[in-house]
Amino acid sequence: MTDLPIPIVSAMKKEFAKQGWGKHSLTKKGQLAISQYFQLSGADDKLYLQLTTDDAFRSEWITKNISELSTIYDARPTADVAIDQAKCTVETALKRALLALDYTMLLNKRILCLGDDDFISIALEFLLKKIAPYSATKIVVLDIDRRVLNTISKIAKDYELPIKVDYYNVQEPLPITYTQQFDCVYTDTPYTLIGAQLFLSRAINALKPEEQWELQQSLQAMGFVINSIKYDINSYEGAQILGATSQLLVLQTTDQMVPYIPDQRKFTRPIYTGEVERKSVVYQCNHCKHSLTVGTGNQYTTINQLQSSGCPSCKNKKFSQIKRTVQKTQSQHALGHHILLELHDCDVALLNDVQKIKTIMCQAADKAKATIVTEHFHHFAPYGVSGVVIIQESHLTIHTWPEYGYAAIDVFTCNSKLALQEAVQYITEQFNAGNATQHYVHRGK
Repeated sequence: MTDLPIPIVSAMKKEFAKQGWGKHSLTKKGQLAISQYFQLSGADDKLYLQLTTDDAFRSEWITKNISELSTIYDARPTADVAIDQAKCTVETALKRALLALDYTMLLNKRILCLGDDDFISIALEFLLKKIAPYSATKIVVLDIDRRVLNTISKIAKDYELPIKVDYYNVQEPLPITYTQQFDCVYTDTPYTLIGAQLFLSRAINALKPEEQWELQQSLQAMGFVINSIKYDINSYEGAQILGATSQLLVLQTTDQMVPYIPDQRKFTRPIYTGEVERKSVVYQCNHCKHSLTVGTGNQYTTINQLQSSGCPSCKNKKFSQIKRTVQKTQSQHALGHHILLELHDCDVALLNDVQKIKTIMCQAADKAKATIVTEHFHHFAPYGVSGVVIIQESHLTIHTWPEYGYAAIDVFTCNSKLALQEAVQYITEQFNAGNATQHYVHRGK
C-alpha cells in the first residue's frame, strides 16, 4: 500500500472513517501511560478538577471533611510558645494542603514540612488519599519538637501514611540528606525577622534549584515586592515557547524603587527572544520531502511565513521539523562571581586585631584556591580593621566594626572554578559569628 498515490490513500482513509474504522483511541496501556505522564495515575480526576476549578465546591468539601480530620488533630501537643508555636485550625490546614494542588506540587512530588506543629503533613496525606492514593508523593517532616515528631509518627503508622519524620534544629546546617531534594517546602516561621530569614534560608537549601530565581532577584533589586502570582489568568493562542500558558506576577511598589536599567541613554543590547536566541530550524515538506531552513538570515524567518507561502517545490503547506539549533547571541554565563558576606555577633577583640584578620583573609584565599598577588591591612581609628587581599582572579576585602561585633566581607572573582563558598565558610567559622548572611551576585550576566 505504501506505493499507492497519496490522494488515493487519503480517499480510502475518508471512506474508512465513514464506516467508523480507524478512530483515534488509546489502549489500556496507553491510558495508563498518559495518566502517569500527567501525574494522575489512579487519581479521582473528577474530584481533582472540582477542587481546582470550583470555589463553591472547594469550600463545601473543606467544611465536609473538617470533622473527619478533627479527631486526628485533637492529638496535637499543646503549643510551645517558647518556640513560637501556635496551632492552626483544621480548616486552615486543609486550605494550606490544597495550595499544593493549586500549584501542581502535590502529585508525585517531594514535599518538606520544615517545622510541623500544624500537622500540614497529615492534611497533605489526607488530601492525597482522597485524590490519588497511589501517588508517589514523598513527605518529610523536620522539627525540633520531639512531641510533634512522635505524634505524627504514631498517626502515620495508625493510618498507614507514608510520612518520614526526623529531628532537626533549624539553627544547625541542613543535613546533606535533605539538601536540594524537595519540590516544595511548607514552613511557618518564627515571628522575628531573623527567624524568618533563617527558616527561609534552610528552605532554599532544601529545594531543588529553581530556574526563575534570577527574575525574582532582579525584581527585588529594583524594589518590587511580589504581591501574588496568578497561574490561571494568562493563556495564549499557539505560543509554544510559553507552553500556551504563563504566570502573571502582581508586583507592589515600595519606597526603595531603583530602575535596573538607567534611562539616561539608549539601550542597545538585544531584548527579544529571536534576537537573544538565534534559532535555526530545518523543516521538511510532508509531500515532496524538500528540506529548507527557517530562522533569522534565511528566506523564511518563521514557520508561519513558510506555511503561508507553501513549499517552494510543490506548494504544499504542511511540514515536519527535522532539526533545531539555538545559538545565543550574547553571553549567558556569569563574568564574575560576587559574595557579600555580613557577620554579626563576632568576637570584639578579634575584630580589632589587624594581624589575625590578615591571616584569616589570606587563608580564606588559599581555601578558595586563589592566587594571592598582594595584601594590605591597617587599623582604622579609633577602632576597626580595613584590608584587602588582591588575588590574581580579583579580590577579598573586609571592614570591621568591633563596637557592634560586625564585619562586612566582599569576595569577588572572575574565575568560576574557585571555591568561594569554602572561603566564605572558613571566614564565618574563624570569626565565630553568631549570625551570618550572604548575598550572591552573578556579575555581567
